[in-house]
Amino acid sequence: MSKYPFVLHKFVTGKHDVKLVLPETWQAKDLFDQLQKNLFEFSKWLVWADKIDSIQKEVDSIKQFQQKMVDGTAFNLVILVDEIPAGMIDLHDLNPESGEVGYWLSNNFQHLGIMTESVEFLKKYAFEQLKLDYLVLRTHPKNFASQNVANRSGFKYQGIDDNGHKKFVLRNNVGRQ
Repeated sequence: MSKYPFVLHKFVTGKHDVKLVLPETWQAKDLFDQLQKNLFEFSKWLVWADKIDSIQKEVDSIKQFQQKMVDGTAFNLVILVDEIPAGMIDLHDLNPESGEVGYWLSNNFQHLGIMTESVEFLKKYAFEQLKLDYLVLRTHPKNFASQNVANRSGFKYQGIDDNGHKKFVLRNNVGRQ
């Protein structure tokens, strides 16, 4: 039996099998290793990246994600590439109308369509299951790869937010049911 019995979404891109699964504390070492391997790049875009400086802090982060999911304020998924935790995607700051999309992916799996497909799944979940009105996605002004994901996924550029990030918004065209 697979150690991932609850796969929420799976797809193939190129020669890679990708699965989106719930975060578990036993994934912490692999996720921490990916963060450390990509720390130079990630610290340019993600304010929290250099704060996760031990496996225990990754475990604590996963526990926080799990609690926020129980509380209904976030929805977090681990991105498995060929069965290895290679990144994460989430909806955070959830409320009855909206949520904010966040993600990261190890550099050796970027530019393969993995993140765009993962965002597509998250959009569908947000609009069809959670019945949200809109999603927000923020990027560092120089993170062009992330901006391309936003554009490919239908998000519309709204301007610069108070923190100097580019803000993209996607509205639910179907509306609430």
